[in-house]
Amino acid sequence: MADFVINDALTGDLIEFNYQSGDAIIERGESVPAEGSCDTLFFPGCSFINYAMPLVAATYDLLREAGEADGISVLCCGKILSYEPDGQIIRDSFEEELREHVAAVGIKRMICACPNCVKALREAFANDERTRNVELAVLPQVLADLGYRLDKATCARLIQGDEAADVLLCTHDSCPDRGYGDFARGLRAIIPEGLWVDPAHSGKRSICCGSLPRAAGKFEQADKCARTNGEEALAVQADAIVTACMSCTFQLNMAQPFVQCVNYLELLFGWRVDWSTVGAWMKLRFLFGDTLGAVEREQSQRSFAGLTGVHGDAAAGEETIADEVAGEREAEAAITEAEEEAAQDVRLSNANVKTLGE
Repeated sequence: MADFVINDALTGDLIEFNYQSGDAIIERGESVPAEGSCDTLFFPGCSFINYAMPLVAATYDLLREAGEADGISVLCCGKILSYEPDGQIIRDSFEEELREHVAAVGIKRMICACPNCVKALREAFANDERTRNVELAVLPQVLADLGYRLDKATCARLIQGDEAADVLLCTHDSCPDRGYGDFARGLRAIIPEGLWVDPAHSGKRSICCGSLPRAAGKFEQADKCARTNGEEALAVQADAIVTACMSCTFQLNMAQPFVQCVNYLELLFGWRVDWSTVGAWMKLRFLFGDTLGAVEREQSQRSFAGLTGVHGDAAAGEETIADEVAGEREAEAAITEAEEEAAQDVRLSNANVKTLGE
């Protein structure tokens, strides 16, 4: 039985998710949804879908009831494709199809939950007249503008186990947002004053959580970055690190032992992800059919699921997609995040760590 059912507004496909088993069943749509069928699209991104599907559903319900979104898509933004053989060619093909679907449906605004997605979509949409005017809004700011704020008692209960306890959150800003600051501002807008504090390095000077160097194969540096973030949180006497990025939350829980890490959506909805077991959950990246075929021919190790009828052998238009469980934390981080240009950001991470006398 499906735990969650999503009608994808960009493909017309119906996707049923079983949260416990990690399976997904796809019922193919007959065609791309009609123009004007969705003006504002909620775009959660792969990490959010994989790590916290209950929060995806809750967030979409909230946005829809508030009149902020009238559709959702589980498609990948395409960044992870850069790590495939001939990755740029595959990614270019995927992004072109994504632009075609966004234009065909008539999307005017996308509310994005992931900093990586926003950066990737900005770059993909910027030079195409069909998509350059699509507004890319960031989820924490949208929620803050709707009047939502984290509740101190809920934060204390989830983090300290006692609603009456004092609690202090240390912010963490993700790498892809350094040049824009949209998620950084949104995160601080949704946390009440007095409940958060910045670490020594934040905003444009934030230290990578470690996902970036890990994706680049620099595992020792990745763990060093994560530990440094934990040490900076300790230095400001924070009870937890709070992030606006699910990939950062995963990495900072898995690779540093000093301070627990939470995503602001866990605190907003009062539901904690079990980060110690999250690696055993479904690991799906939803792509268009043509892209999936290219990835399969290159024998990808990632779990890509194709939308829009790629699987010709699927009986009655349905396909069950099995979960691939990552056995190593290194592989898990590399699979879950396609970061921005590795060389540039690894150098920045190194420079930040050196300033702390590491």
